Amino acid sequence: MSNAVRRSKVIDLRKRKPGPAQGARRTIRLEWPAHRKSSLRTRHRKLRALLVLVALSIGAGAVYGLSVLTYLPQFAIKEVSVSGAKNIPPPLIRAFIDTKLNDGSYHLFSRENIFLYPKADIVKSISEYFPRILSAQISRDALMAQVINVTVVEREPFARWCEGTGNRQEAIGNGNQTAGQDCFDIDEAGFVFAKSASTTSPGGVVFTGGLATSSPPIGQTFLPQHFTGVLAFVSRLKERGYQVTDVSVENEQDFKVSLFGGFALRASFGADADTLVGNLQDVLSSDSLRGKENKIEYVDLRFGNRVYYKNKN
Repeated sequence: MSNAVRRSKVIDLRKRKPGPAQGARRTIRLEWPAHRKSSLRTRHRKLRALLVLVALSIGAGAVYGLSVLTYLPQFAIKEVSVSGAKNIPPPLIRAFIDTKLNDGSYHLFSRENIFLYPKADIVKSISEYFPRILSAQISRDALMAQVINVTVVEREPFARWCEGTGNRQEAIGNGNQTAGQDCFDIDEAGFVFAKSASTTSPGGVVFTGGLATSSPPIGQTFLPQHFTGVLAFVSRLKERGYQVTDVSVENEQDFKVSLFGGFALRASFGADADTLVGNLQDVLSSDSLRGKENKIEYVDLRFGNRVYYKNKN
């Protein structure tokens, strides 16, 4: 090798440190400017708000249009026809229905509309307002008919409930009202629905006690849990030839049945009617009481097979 080559300086590229050009590649990100992104979000929010406002406006307009439509005369109830009322004047029922259709306040949709009037509410409230009415039905003759037909069924008097207690054997006739007593008609379910206009009970039996008397008993139910059982006992007695004049509730467990021109029976609620009547007949046919019914004050049937009786003084 020549001296010139030896004297020259050598640069070894293998030992060179990498410069900026040889460094790791950098990823270049293209980003929207901050003010540009904020502007887009603002426009999106405004667009959504506008769409919501448009939808609400359309909905409100549709509802308003329907509201106006329900108040058109051709869709309004023109007349209320009442049938089936015997003791309640039909004009009184019509006046009550009118208060349900026109309650004095403005409604979004007309309550007098033939398609939207509160039918179920009127049917229910008629029986609640008029205790004498057992049920009511409402109908229209045709799709566009502007007359509603109200058919009511009144309760039938089954017996009477009278204030006060006492043996009714002294009453004149069978089931007559004694002086100074307020009596009310009850139906076959024991529901008190009207003050009695008659002095005699339809079924010949008067019930007393068992109801709150701080106010008129109309709307209350006499012995709701035991009325059926008491009626069964009365029915069995009548079948055997006994004339029942009244049934008096003595307390929460016991009741008394008075027989016309005879004695009284004491029994407990829930007792079997056939068993009670059977025990009564066994006692009356015994040697001690056979043929002496007119001397008995009462027979106590509350203790199963052990029957007690008391003679008159």
